[in-house]
Formats: sequence, structure tokens, C-alpha cells
Amino acid sequence: MPVVNKTVTISRPPEEVFDYLAAFETTAEWDPGIVEATRTSDGPIGVGSTFDLVSDFRGRKVPVTYEITEYERPSRFVIVGTNPRFTGIDEIRFSPDGDGTRVDYTADFRMQGFAKLFEPFMGGMFEKLSVEAMEGLKETLG
Repeated sequence: MPVVNKTVTISRPPEEVFDYLAAFETTAEWDPGIVEATRTSDGPIGVGSTFDLVSDFRGRKVPVTYEITEYERPSRFVIVGTNPRFTGIDEIRFSPDGDGTRVDYTADFRMQGFAKLFEPFMGGMFEKLSVEAMEGLKETLG
């Protein structure tokens, strides 16, 4: 199972960065691998909030449903994405860094079913996608 760890510093306060990222429908604004992102739950964002995302994975549109499973504003949240071939567990941590925020993003990708056979070969691809996502986040939020 590929695990990717990335860090980026954003020149905004932790509460602002946390709120932006926890509203996971914003993912399409900063992650070039996401072509659609929609919030599918009502009420304030927190544990149980759900989102439907569509990723462009090697030229194929792949739907993934995400749910926030842990929520500790403004320091961290965990969001789990699933579809029939994949489970992704993303933990995002926020800490003050000078006048900005350090974002530590860990993504644990677990393939399921037949796709599990290809898991050993996917680490490099997930690494590349995560670099592009962090670059997009930095560009979007500064």
C-alpha cells in the first residue's frame, strides 16, 4: 500500500487553511487530478461530512466518495475516500509556521480486489499526483 507524505507552507493563518481544506469540495480548485468535487451532506463541516469527487486517473474518470472521520479544528482532520477498487485515508495536519501555516498531508492508498495486484507499481504514480496537488495548493492559497 503506497503511503505519501508531503509538506507545504501556506502564508495564511491555520484556521483559514484548515477551513478551506476541510471543505473538501474545494479540492477541484487546487488539485489538478480532481475534475469534480461536490459536498453531499448538510450542516456544518465535521465528522460525518461527505463529498463526491471525480479524479482523472490516467485518462479515466474515477468517482470516489469521501467522509470526514476525524475532525479537530484547527489542527487536523482525517478523510476517507472509497470506491470499489480503492480506499484512501488522508490525514491532514496544520500547525503555525511563522506568519503562515505548515500543512502536513499523509495519504495512505489501499487498492482492493483485482486492482490490489497493481499496488506495488503505483507508488511512483501516487507520488507524482501528490506533488502536483501540493504545488496546486501552494499556488491557490499562497
